[in-house]
Amino acid sequence: MPSRRTLVAIIAGSVVVLLGLGVAGYVLSRDSATSATGDLIAYGCKERKNPWYAICSIASDGTDPQRLTEKLETTDPAWSPDGRRIAFTRNEEVGESTPFSSDDVFVMDADGSDERRLTSERAGRSSGQPTWSPDGEQLAYVHGPSVSSAVPSRFGGLFAMNDDGSDARRLTQGRADTDPNWSPDGREIVFVRGENLASFTDAADDVYILDVASGTTRQLTRSPPGVFEAAPAWSPDGSQIAFVRVTTSTQFDGKASIYVINADGTSEKLLLANKFFAHRSRASLAWSSDGGTLAFETSSMPGCTSISLLEIASGAIRPLTSCSRPIESTVAPAWQPAATAQR
Repeated sequence: MPSRRTLVAIIAGSVVVLLGLGVAGYVLSRDSATSATGDLIAYGCKERKNPWYAICSIASDGTDPQRLTEKLETTDPAWSPDGRRIAFTRNEEVGESTPFSSDDVFVMDADGSDERRLTSERAGRSSGQPTWSPDGEQLAYVHGPSVSSAVPSRFGGLFAMNDDGSDARRLTQGRADTDPNWSPDGREIVFVRGENLASFTDAADDVYILDVASGTTRQLTRSPPGVFEAAPAWSPDGSQIAFVRVTTSTQFDGKASIYVINADGTSEKLLLANKFFAHRSRASLAWSSDGGTLAFETSSMPGCTSISLLEIASGAIRPLTSCSRPIESTVAPAWQPAATAQR
């Protein structure tokens, strides 16, 4: 389940410039579609000779990294429930450097082949951050106005469409919604809603839950100004939601924590006081299919992010990727569901 995800550790109006040129050592994979074993993690890897990210995959034991996209800016990987497809955001109109974002939702096979656009290109508008319904027939996503390409934050209303891109429809009336993640039972979508984001003193983010059938929302967390929550992700059994919370005065003071809360808003619990330098405004959490492990982002210095795995029962942490310089950054983990895939 994806968990893609936004950590608003910057107040609206901050400009963040992505660093680095690319990462070597991956091979372009175009083999037959990958079986849904639940062993793969898709993530953002630095594109070769460009400052943006591509999409790669790696086994959960850290072996067999594969590059799935190249020569275009792609983010927000999200596995289909059968583990055979990956939806994602394509940025900047096939990698072109433009003053404002013009993103769209695409889908491809798990090996990177058969790439297709799902949302319609519209001037001055962006669509992204896809999340699948548990039956694999729909995708929810964020659709909103274009923003400066140097600012990776993307907000708007929540929309849904069929998995072929048809029947797009609005789910929320908000203009500062982000990070949707569909519940395992298909009835609800958890997301983040920003408040007063234009203010340097009153901005905040909270976690909300949308009832898909009725369109009603309920607030799950209540943060004071200056506290930002992000990356809500349902546990596979639907009982809990993990999320990131950051309290920060600048985007570089490096403190973010991972919490879990019951879906009814009770029993909030700190899982990890994490080190995270928010050189970018996106953060992601992803559960393993057995609910025992969380993939998350961490960093030892600004601009250098890696992915680690947290065993929830023991608290043990295992690095999945490493970063010693910005061109090695890896972000946005999305764990492949364990499912029986038919060829």
